[in-house]
Amino acid sequence: MRVFTTLTYYYPNISGLSLHAQMISEALVKRGYDVTILCMNHKKQLPSQEVINGVKIKRAKPLFRISKGFLSWDYISKCFSLVKNTDVVIIHLPQVEGIFSVLFAKLFGKRVLIFYHCDVILPKGIVNKLIEKLLYFSNYLCLKYANTILHSTQDFSEHSRLLQRFHEKIEFTYPPIKDYKSYNRIKKLLIMKTHSKNFYRIGIVARIAADKGFEYLLEAIPLLQKKLKKKFMIFIAGPPEPVGEEDYKKKITAMMDRYKDNLIFLGMIKEEEMGSLLAILDVLVVPSINSTESFGTVQVEAMMQGTPIVVNDLPGMRIPVRRTGMGMIVPIKDKEKLTQAIVEILSEKNKYKIDINKIKQEFLFANTLKTYEKIIKNA
Repeated sequence: MRVFTTLTYYYPNISGLSLHAQMISEALVKRGYDVTILCMNHKKQLPSQEVINGVKIKRAKPLFRISKGFLSWDYISKCFSLVKNTDVVIIHLPQVEGIFSVLFAKLFGKRVLIFYHCDVILPKGIVNKLIEKLLYFSNYLCLKYANTILHSTQDFSEHSRLLQRFHEKIEFTYPPIKDYKSYNRIKKLLIMKTHSKNFYRIGIVARIAADKGFEYLLEAIPLLQKKLKKKFMIFIAGPPEPVGEEDYKKKITAMMDRYKDNLIFLGMIKEEEMGSLLAILDVLVVPSINSTESFGTVQVEAMMQGTPIVVNDLPGMRIPVRRTGMGMIVPIKDKEKLTQAIVEILSEKNKYKIDINKIKQEFLFANTLKTYEKIIKNA
């Protein structure tokens, strides 16, 4: 069976959305499906088409970029041809261009499955507000004409300004979670390289973007210095170059300079090192501040390594801690509560030791893939 999948950014871009699409696409290929991805060519040096792990990737040439999105006639042309010659269309929203996939799918009588990842809230500004409205309208039409909508949690869907309009055709499945392996050799090497053997290790794994709430963790540093009896380092891992977040990066970079004695910036972590990094952390912090975040797969990946979580009280984001008890949920944009939670977890780590096998069973990737296959086969 032929499956056509569309999203704005795909590998080598790294984000929760792109990793989700990649994991599902590659798993479907292994199950015998013919999978083609259409995305934007977000870096000029990337080829217009290639095959990675059996997945056929087509990259559309953009005319120009608008914030985090693109305008592209090439996308429309490629989309028309690919939808015409597929059996099922999978669209990962949010993306403005998704509307063309839906229109062509309806034109050719193809079934449409949409995974709606999150609502989008962009940084302040007239242009960003106009983009938000355009994105909302496009995504609304996509959802309206989709045959099936998937999302991670009922909690988020009930609070989403868009999803709550389409409850009758939403099904729920966790996003694909990577069960990383950790290696003693790499753990020891990371500790040695960062000179953090006798320190508390606090982690944040995210791209530098306004919705991630970096500033609230950084502002907690002086409070942590007063309350913790042992020295600490904050490990920051993620893409060094944000897309459409240049102003926010300047703000965060200035804050990082101020608190540099307590920070270690690791940049992008190789896949074979991620499990080891998550395993050496004493606590992972997920300080996201709005509905652009709807689940936060990295917190589950950390739990699978035995690392407890401090996560902000956002719909969807709070579900992994609620389901497992492996961490604390705190109010958004509250550096005092964030500090209290970090201190409590560091002082009572045994309280947050949970059976890892139970966590792995709760968030089993095989169940997510099964849901996708069920919907595809019923197309």
